[in-house]
Amino acid sequence: MKASDREAAPAGAARKVPTQDRSKQRVERILDAAADVFAEVGIEAATTEAIAAKAETSIGSLYQFFPNKKAIFYAIVARYAERVRELFDYEVAPIAGRTWQEQIDASIDVLYAFHHVDAGFRAILRNWSSGEFLEADDAINREFARRTEALLEAHAKALPAAKRRVVAEVLVETVSAMLILSARRDPEHGKLIVAEAKAMLHRYLEPYSARPRGRPKGTGKKPAK
Repeated sequence: MKASDREAAPAGAARKVPTQDRSKQRVERILDAAADVFAEVGIEAATTEAIAAKAETSIGSLYQFFPNKKAIFYAIVARYAERVRELFDYEVAPIAGRTWQEQIDASIDVLYAFHHVDAGFRAILRNWSSGEFLEADDAINREFARRTEALLEAHAKALPAAKRRVVAEVLVETVSAMLILSARRDPEHGKLIVAEAKAMLHRYLEPYSARPRGRPKGTGKKPAK
């Protein structure tokens, strides 16, 4: 297959799905290597030869699984999305024994720590304008907004369902933007951004977490002005 044919293949079309452990490990090495290369030089300047060399595999082995570098990037995005979903399910979603403030702080801390070390996120950050990522990112955020609605229902029971949906979207998009901004700054400055994001979200959610004030019990009359 000529290089031009490989580049013409659909971005998300993986050539072969690994089934054996050895093949799965090879694919993981390719994705790890590609994430580093994409983060260092960008997708346009990256080459499949450089990715194969960094993964310590042959170029033939790489093309056995991926038709082109865009397909590799798409796979990195998909793996990133799956890892964030797992974080949400096992670290963010559990709420037993937590106040809503503790829930926000713990969730942001987990996501910040993950994005600070994940090579796939660094690759995505360098190639932010990629259509593959923008489409996937929107789908991820919409999914997390739906999941966040359930958390809001537990912590802010008086919040109407329609309003809860909008508040969940604002929360998810705010945290997403905060993660991007903090990743573009040095670690110490990034921590300051995280702290301010927590304070901002505390104040934003506080009115929704408070119990609504009702009429005085037993009188059936409006409170005196």
